[in-house]
Amino acid sequence: MIFNKSILMAILVFALITSSYWIFLKNDEIKKDGDMKIYKGQCFCASIYFEAKGKPVFTQYCHCNKCRTVASDSKNPADKKGYGFTAAYLTKNFEITNGNDRLISIVSNNSRLYLCSQCKTLIYGISENPDKQGGIGINANNFQFAEGIPTSFAPVRHTWYQNRIINFDDKLPKFKDTPKEQFGTGELCE
Repeated sequence: MIFNKSILMAILVFALITSSYWIFLKNDEIKKDGDMKIYKGQCFCASIYFEAKGKPVFTQYCHCNKCRTVASDSKNPADKKGYGFTAAYLTKNFEITNGNDRLISIVSNNSRLYLCSQCKTLIYGISENPDKQGGIGINANNFQFAEGIPTSFAPVRHTWYQNRIINFDDKLPKFKDTPKEQFGTGELCE
């Protein structure tokens, strides 16, 4: 799936117990839906709950200024690390299950970002262009994993690394902006 730069930036700005039936599940992380796992998450103050079906298309760290700006208002300490952690999903595999009326949105760089009105946690971002709304970026800090982050959520790259405020020595590709398939230059930082 190809995402444009605005979607990726929104993705990086960079994510519950869903409805009451989830509360009674023994495994707080997933529910089986056929053979597909459902991952759930919530905002920091637990006003908004969501679920994402299946594994993310990819996850990545983002060092863009937008991610840091939106995270500066968040009450979630995980958002204040100086970079975003984003899980890319197909829009059809994501649903707000509770608290939709508590979402607020802002538009930044052709993307619409949805945040909790109470704790200002970024939930997800999507392109403003209707032709590019097949994918969204979920703030991966909001997923609730019972036993640590699943391997399917392992980040595959850093984007906007030229804007970083923290250096990483993790062997992941570090793009100056974004990969070409995400409408960036594809140039790596040295």
